[in-house]
Amino acid sequence: MKKIALLLLVAIFSSGVFAQEIQKVAKAKNEALSGAPADTAKKRWFIQGSTGLTFSQAAFSNWAAGGQNSLGLSALLNMKINYKKNKHAWSNTIDLGYGFQVLGKSKEAKFSKINDKIELTTAYGFELDQKEHWYLTVLANFRTQFDKGYNYPNDSVVLSKFMAPGYLIVGVGITYTPENWFYLYLSPSSGRFTFVLDTALANQGAYGVEKGKKFRGEFGPYLRADLNKDLTKNINLTSTLELFTDYLKGFGNIDVNWNLSLTMNVNNWLAASIQTQLIYDNDIMIQSGPDELPGPRTQFKEMLGIGLSYKIN
Repeated sequence: MKKIALLLLVAIFSSGVFAQEIQKVAKAKNEALSGAPADTAKKRWFIQGSTGLTFSQAAFSNWAAGGQNSLGLSALLNMKINYKKNKHAWSNTIDLGYGFQVLGKSKEAKFSKINDKIELTTAYGFELDQKEHWYLTVLANFRTQFDKGYNYPNDSVVLSKFMAPGYLIVGVGITYTPENWFYLYLSPSSGRFTFVLDTALANQGAYGVEKGKKFRGEFGPYLRADLNKDLTKNINLTSTLELFTDYLKGFGNIDVNWNLSLTMNVNNWLAASIQTQLIYDNDIMIQSGPDELPGPRTQFKEMLGIGLSYKIN
C-alpha cells in the first residue's frame, strides 16, 4: 500500500512536468501562426493550471504531554486546456489528487488516506452568439479515485476503491462563458451513471445502486459552474459546483458536489493551500453514530497544506 501511494504521488507531481511540455507545444503552435493571415494568427490555446506537493511531519521523544509521530504527503494537479477557433470551442479539465499520512512508530505505524481524486471533464461547444458568449455544448464528466478507502481506524473494512464508486455525467446543454476564467453550463437532459464495480460493495447496495447490481442510471437536469480566478498576483481561487436531480426518482432531491481551493503563493515554488469539498447525495446512506440509523448526510472534507507548488499559465 505504501509503495503504491508513493508511486501515485510521484506520478501526479511528475505530470506537472508533462503539463509544462503541453504548454510549450501549444505556445509553439501559436507562435508559428504569427506570420499567418489575421484569421488564423489568433491565439487558439488557453492553458492554465497548477501542480503541488504538500507535506506535514511531527516527531515526539519522551514527550510528557503525549503525542504520536506522523508524516503526511499530498500531491495535486489541476489543469485547464482549452481550444477556440471560429465558432468552435473545446475545453478540458484535469483534476487529480492523492495524499496519505502515516501515524505511529516503525512497525506500529498505521497508514491512512487523506485525499484521493480523479476527475476529468471535456466539453465541445458551438458558438450561438459571440457578443453574449453563449454556446451549444456537449459535456462529459467522469470522476472516481485511485486507491482503496477504509473505515478508519479499522483498515479491514473497504468502503471504496477505483470505480467503486465511479460517476459519469453526459449531457447536451447551453454554456455561458463571459471570461476565460469562468463558465456556467446548464443541461435540461443529462444522464448520470453510477458504477460500483466491486462485487462486495455492489452486494451491499453501496452508493445508491440496487443490491447485487454494479450500475445505476439517472436522467435529469444538471448544472455546473467553474471558476479559476487570480484574486491577486499571488492568490488563486478555484471553484467547481455541480447540481443534479433525477426526473424519474426523487425529483427535487438535489445532489451537490462543490470543490473549493484557495492557493497563496509565497514565490514561484512555495505555496500554502486550503482545499474543501462538500457533497450531498440523497442515495448515499451514512451511519454517523452506532445508535443512529443510516441515512443521507452532508459530507465535508477540508485540507490545509504548505509545500512545493508550480503555476502553469
